[in-house]
Amino acid sequence: MLNGKPVFEKASFNPPLKKDATMNNEACFIHVLQGKTMLYATNEQYTFTSSDSFLMKCGNYINHWVGEQAEQPYEAILIHFYPDTLKYVYDEGLPEVLKYPRKVTHNVEKIPLDEMITTYIDSLLFYFNNPAMVNEELIKLKVKELILLLSNAKEGNNVKALLSSLFQPEETQFKKIIHSHLYEDLSIEDIAILTGHSLSTFKRKFRLTFNESPKQYINKKRIQKASELLIQTTDRISEICYDCGFNDVGYFSKVFHQHYGFSPSSFRKKEMI
Repeated sequence: MLNGKPVFEKASFNPPLKKDATMNNEACFIHVLQGKTMLYATNEQYTFTSSDSFLMKCGNYINHWVGEQAEQPYEAILIHFYPDTLKYVYDEGLPEVLKYPRKVTHNVEKIPLDEMITTYIDSLLFYFNNPAMVNEELIKLKVKELILLLSNAKEGNNVKALLSSLFQPEETQFKKIIHSHLYEDLSIEDIAILTGHSLSTFKRKFRLTFNESPKQYINKKRIQKASELLIQTTDRISEICYDCGFNDVGYFSKVFHQHYGFSPSSFRKKEMI
C-alpha cells in the first residue's frame, strides 16, 4: 500500500470469471501467471494467455477470464498506478517518460517478454512469498524499476507513448463503441460499462442515438450478420451463433425466427434454392 492505495496484488481465482473495471484515474500493469483472458476495451478486444504482460491506461474495460474446470486456479499479478501515488514515489519529480502526454492509438499494449521482465516478475513472486520483507521503500523501488523496464521495452515507442498518457481520458464516440462490440459475447450491461455510463443512462442515450432499445438494435444487427453468414458460408449453425455474439443456440434460433419467420436452417435451405 502507498498513500492508502494498493499497488502490488497477486490474484488467484477459478474461471470463468468476468470482471468490469472503470479506471477513471488509474492505470494497471497485469502479468498473467496462469490462465487466459479476453480483454475488452472501448474500441478493441485482446486475448492474453499465460506469461503475457500488458499495460492498460485509464478507461473502461471488461476482463473475461475464460476456461472451464481448470486443473489449477488462474493467477495474475496486478500493479496499480495512480497519479498521486506516482508523485509520491517520484518525490523529486516525475521522469521524462511520464511528464509529457503523447497521442496513443491503443489503450492497451502488450509488453514483450524478455529476460528483464521475467526476472522482475520472479522478484515480485519472491516478495509475495515473503511479505515480512516488504516495506514502503521497497515498494517505491519496485514501482520505479517497472517504469524503467517499460520505458526500455523492446518495440518500446508504443509503450512509451502509453506510459506518457496513462491518465489521459480517451475521447471516444458513443456510436463507435457500440459498433466495435456488436458481435462479441458481451451483455448490454457490459457495453454500458465500456461507454462509461450507468445502465439507465446508457439505455436513454442509446434510444436517442439509434431510435431503438439496445436489445432491439443489437439483436437486429447480429441477426442480419447471421443471415449473411448462413448464405455465404457453410459454417455450422452453432458457429454462426457464437460468431455473431450470441452465447445460446436456442435463443439465437428464437430471435432469428422472430426476425425472418424461419429457423436458421430453414432460411439457409430457402436461400440456396
